[in-house]
Amino acid sequence: SGLSATTQISPRLASPRPCSGTPASATMADGLQINPDKELKFRLELKKQIPTTIRLYNPGSVELAFKVKTTAPKKYCVKPNTGFVAPGGTQVVHVIMQAQRDWPADLNGCKDKFLVQSVPSGGAVDFAELFAKGNEGVTETKLRVTYQQPAPPPSPVPEGEEDSKTEDTTASFKTSALPGDVPSLQRELERYRVKNESLSADLNASLRTKPGTGGGQRGFSLLHLLITAILFFVIGLAYAKFLGNPL
Repeated sequence: SGLSATTQISPRLASPRPCSGTPASATMADGLQINPDKELKFRLELKKQIPTTIRLYNPGSVELAFKVKTTAPKKYCVKPNTGFVAPGGTQVVHVIMQAQRDWPADLNGCKDKFLVQSVPSGGAVDFAELFAKGNEGVTETKLRVTYQQPAPPPSPVPEGEEDSKTEDTTASFKTSALPGDVPSLQRELERYRVKNESLSADLNASLRTKPGTGGGQRGFSLLHLLITAILFFVIGLAYAKFLGNPL
């Protein structure tokens, strides 16, 4: 199939023949201009297919056939890996690195390579014949694979807004912690104090009651009164401490 039919080549790729008077991205005069022309970069991420592209441009006046090869055909998918580029036309070749399970031992030491070949078609459609070994009309360009670090995840909140939100949250916490009406809090504390004194008086009166009938019921009430008095006493201490040490 088109996506998996990359052609395996030897890691020892033939060096492209030198060119003169052509742009840096061109292979040779009357050949394809290839972008990128030296390195094929992949932004590496684990367990994800990583896509990139090779752009082929034909600046000449005749149709060119092309063929893309790689030293690692099981690792990469190329679509299309062969085809024709009309004069003045452009062909985009999509290259996909298969999902990787582990990080490479050396991000800068990838040895994978691609080879892009082109030749005037002359109306022929047989790629085996067009790119037969020894055909001096074939031009070649090597592309070395390089890895890039994955892009950092986008921040959900811009840095400036994040700082301002942190300050707003702190200010809000302090505002909610500080009583807005100190006199009102004092009146509330006084009300609890009076109620505490009233409960204490009821407790003393109950303790002075002679033992007799209904002792079990009074004993139950006295226990609850005692617990209630202790709770109000603790609440009163907490409010007094809060007023004495404001935030």
